[in-house]
Amino acid sequence: MSRTFSKEPSSNSSKPKMTKAKAIVVFVIIGILITMGAVFAFVSLDNGELGVYDYIAYPRNISLGLDMKGGVYAVFEANTTDTSDLDSRMSGTVDQLSNMLYEKGYTEATVSKVGDDRIRVEVPDVSDPETLFTLIGTPSSLEFRTEGKDETFTDDGLWVTGKDLDTAYVSINEDNQYVIALQFDAEGTEKFAKATTELNGKALNIWINGEWVMGPTVNSVISDGKAIITSSEWANDYNKANEYVTSLLAGAFDVELKLVESREISATLGDNALSTSLIIGAIAIVIIILLLVVLYRLLGVSSGIALIYYIITYVFVLSVFPWVQLTLAGIAGILISIGMAVDANVIIFSRIKDEYRIGTGEISIKTAVTSGFKKSISAIMDGNITTLLGCLVMYLLGTSAIKSFALTLAIGIVISIFTALVVTRLLVNSFLAFNMEDPKLYNLYNKQKEEGETPASSEQESNGEVSDNE
Repeated sequence: MSRTFSKEPSSNSSKPKMTKAKAIVVFVIIGILITMGAVFAFVSLDNGELGVYDYIAYPRNISLGLDMKGGVYAVFEANTTDTSDLDSRMSGTVDQLSNMLYEKGYTEATVSKVGDDRIRVEVPDVSDPETLFTLIGTPSSLEFRTEGKDETFTDDGLWVTGKDLDTAYVSINEDNQYVIALQFDAEGTEKFAKATTELNGKALNIWINGEWVMGPTVNSVISDGKAIITSSEWANDYNKANEYVTSLLAGAFDVELKLVESREISATLGDNALSTSLIIGAIAIVIIILLLVVLYRLLGVSSGIALIYYIITYVFVLSVFPWVQLTLAGIAGILISIGMAVDANVIIFSRIKDEYRIGTGEISIKTAVTSGFKKSISAIMDGNITTLLGCLVMYLLGTSAIKSFALTLAIGIVISIFTALVVTRLLVNSFLAFNMEDPKLYNLYNKQKEEGETPASSEQESNGEVSDNE
């Protein structure tokens, strides 16, 4: 007869911290969030409907890239006759060109430097691409001079050049009339202050490409680098004022540009790709949720609810994040991030099953769940952090398409970490509050409990157990 002195197994059958009342609250809150997110994702309201203001479903607020929305793509080459400080001048031209396009209403345009002497411009949804190409590619020189129309230039007649102009835009004055607002950089502010001091009450003439454009009179000394130009010609005509603004900004480029490559991109490809991606994505998500439920049962149900919450939250963040511009590469990033979100849950559930399977016969479902989540954190964080570092490198060094991929993937990873470690855990614990006794509900299997085995003697000895055989 064998007698064994063993450690008393710790009691894991105590009541779960998550009570049924708290669990119901968790289900209700997550249900409300998912329902509201789904409603606001699909429903748009016109002014007057249901007594509310216009509302556009938030997924429609996601900025679409060139390949999704259509538009123009162009590459411009700088005139490198003068190579002095070329890198700095090219960077300045990129900034100035971005400002000009933004002021022209192309708020989703992207401008980037390619190599040492080229600039790539991508502008979605352009109705008149030829005008845009001509505008950007026309070499311009902007000068503020003493000389007026038909007068001969002198060496001391030049006060300020386009390189000193930070930005120009159409504004409205106190009389509700359109004016042209100018903002000079630090060096330009100093030059413009000297010019307005010297020419107070006189004309400071503006020349573009050697042609006289206008000669506004200086009414006061302007020392802060901020000036406005008023004229009856455009006081009530925004388009006319904007034409002058465009000319001024074009003359502010630090280098001359010439068009070397251009093409128009139809939105048809993007529309088809977007609709196809949505259909395929929806089908894949349904299949994934079904597989999770089959493989993990209530754990899978928790994962499915968390995945729906994740997708709704993900799309909302994409719609409000100002730097997101969705491209085909960006869609790839979204799909991969969804896959990583599912993978995080699979890692957790597999660990829970292992903890329950190899534990002693007294191990509870609650203990296995707690241990599974705890031991999964390092694996999940390691994989996601290394991917985030890769996204950072791609965003800093990649082209616009690569940046779109990196940004959408990085956002998805951050949300997936929160969803897996917080939302999924809340849901699993909520289900445990109702039933933590039946392992079949969670598709858990314990070898010792099912096969009636006892812990091996070697295991007992390693745990400090003492046996006495009689």
